Amino acid sequence: MWTFWRNTRAASILEFAILAPVFLTLLLGGLDASYNYYVKAVLDGEVQKAARDFSLEGATDPVRNAEIQQRLRTSVKNVMSSAEVDLALRHYHDYRDASAGMEEFTDTNHDGVCNHSEAYVDANNNGRFDLDSGLDGIGGSRDVLVLIATASYPRLLMSSFVFGAGRTVLTSKTMLRNQPASDQTAAPVRNCP
Repeated sequence: MWTFWRNTRAASILEFAILAPVFLTLLLGGLDASYNYYVKAVLDGEVQKAARDFSLEGATDPVRNAEIQQRLRTSVKNVMSSAEVDLALRHYHDYRDASAGMEEFTDTNHDGVCNHSEAYVDANNNGRFDLDSGLDGIGGSRDVLVLIATASYPRLLMSSFVFGAGRTVLTSKTMLRNQPASDQTAAPVRNCP
């Protein structure tokens, strides 16, 4: 009986059976994370390039606009063929509006709400105070373009067995001021109701 307990010939197989799933999970997780990082880097680079192209004069042409969007989608699909790429283009009067979203106003009664005839800058010139002053599209001269691209694709085959089937969603966002092809019209100052 003592020789049976001292026999270590099968110990390696037992150790492998215990540690193999852990190492396999780490390996697949590392591959999945590395691949996602690579796709994110490609997406970020293409979003930056597309934003630069959109900011140039002549990008408002529908054919040129569609070419830029298609090039971005194609570049991401070259890395992940099953990716679905969605783009959102909004423009703002200036960087402050693009980062804050809400139109600038003078809060004379310090209640945090634009009311009681307080003055506000109607950045999108629509005649009302907006919590998001952006408008869809690339805008005009000196407007700030905000481009958001979202790529969604299924997990890699091997990692889906370990981590479960699902989709990876990556988002890239950039903002860039359009070329000053002409003077930007000043945003009018209005009063809140």
